Amino acid sequence: MRHVMILTLVLSLAALAAPVSAQIAYQPLAPGCAWTYSDGAGHERVVAAAGPAVIQGEDVLELVWTEPDQVYHNFWSLDAEGAVRLHAAYNEDGFVASYSPPILALPAVAATQRCWSTATRIYWSLDDSEPWGVETITYCIVGGGVTTVPAGDFETVTVEASLPPFAADAGLAVHDALGRRRDGGERVPAARSYAAGVGLVEEGAWELTTYGGPTPTDAARWGEVKALYR
Repeated sequence: MRHVMILTLVLSLAALAAPVSAQIAYQPLAPGCAWTYSDGAGHERVVAAAGPAVIQGEDVLELVWTEPDQVYHNFWSLDAEGAVRLHAAYNEDGFVASYSPPILALPAVAATQRCWSTATRIYWSLDDSEPWGVETITYCIVGGGVTTVPAGDFETVTVEASLPPFAADAGLAVHDALGRRRDGGERVPAARSYAAGVGLVEEGAWELTTYGGPTPTDAARWGEVKALYR
């Protein structure tokens, strides 16, 4: 009996020590992840996870977006539940912005809210040295289903955000919160389709063609995802 009790204790401790599987998120964040997109007109966008960084004292991961006419960087974190937050962005044309608190861009896969907002203070720097003002940014789940792109068929949720235009200096072009240079100075709703464990699948004309990296890419079944957003 004593040996059985010892064996049971050892097995129980081993179970407690077993590693917990990584949280599946709508935007995988790990060094080495990469995504390639095509707009159907011969243009390519490449997104690569460059590595860890620190923004306003918080650990983040840098994503680098290379498009035909610009290169921009943004910095993200992923919490234990799988929620994704945007901390900062800059464009190689000179635009820089950071956000405190960070912007909740994507909920956890198991979350039930359909809309969420972040009131964030904007800084024209990657630290807190150039404060500007407070902006409220709202995202909503506006749909979902199977999205077909060159990389395959993915069960996705579609998130829409009305990102405000930012111009840190009078002579600087307008950018959005991701650091992307854009035309015009009005809020433009941007719909993006994400697959759990895969990342961004479709945004406007941009469609995913290849993706990969060290993060597991098991997408949740659409029935499971759909049930969360009824």
